Amino acid sequence: MLLPDGSDALLDAVRAVLATPGMPDVALVGGLAVTLHVAAAGNAHRATADIDLVTASATSPPEAVELLATAHDSPSHPLVIAGVKVDLIPTHPFANTRRDPLTDAEVLFAISHRWAFDTAVPTQLTTRDSDAVTIPVATPAGVLAAKCHAIGYPTSMRRATKHSADLLDMFRIVDLYDRDGSLAVEIAGGPPDLAGLIATVADAEILANPALAAHAMALASLAPIAADAVVDAIEPFVAGLRS
Repeated sequence: MLLPDGSDALLDAVRAVLATPGMPDVALVGGLAVTLHVAAAGNAHRATADIDLVTASATSPPEAVELLATAHDSPSHPLVIAGVKVDLIPTHPFANTRRDPLTDAEVLFAISHRWAFDTAVPTQLTTRDSDAVTIPVATPAGVLAAKCHAIGYPTSMRRATKHSADLLDMFRIVDLYDRDGSLAVEIAGGPPDLAGLIATVADAEILANPALAAHAMALASLAPIAADAVVDAIEPFVAGLRS
């Protein structure tokens, strides 16, 4: 899969992560994974400047974040590898994620990121000027599930700086991959609670005020976003999640 022009630094960072001795398996999520899936459907999408990865939590130290920080002479927060900020999220098996007393935000974060990791598909990434790198990439359903936590429960800083782009990511994935309802079906077949939590986020952040959501998306978009188009994509998706 060909990355957008100017992505050589991102690919070099991915290559450096994978080449780190002792590095456990990782999967690509976040903005770069969204860009890849949108591009695969023949559409341009916003650029991203960092890398988001998920991994399985280690059963004993060191965790992957500390391993990378030591190997690449970087602080743990922010973790910077080959000049690129890398966000690495450890995950745990579903059996270790208990619903009570966790909040909806905590449950969505835990199950969505683990599901994205477990269902990721090995994918060959390349740029016009770099050798290919193979890394598991979250599926459209997996990357959307993980993205929904940032959309529904952002920090105040993220809402101020990245919320428009997060909403746009959700809309693009749903618009491209749920036209036959299959995206909603895939998510509904995932972990218990996942479909309902995602539907709740979509209702609150998009369908409650589609005009406002479309305006926010337009701030991050390469093209205008119409509120009607947003409703036409998100409304049946939410209905499919709840069916």
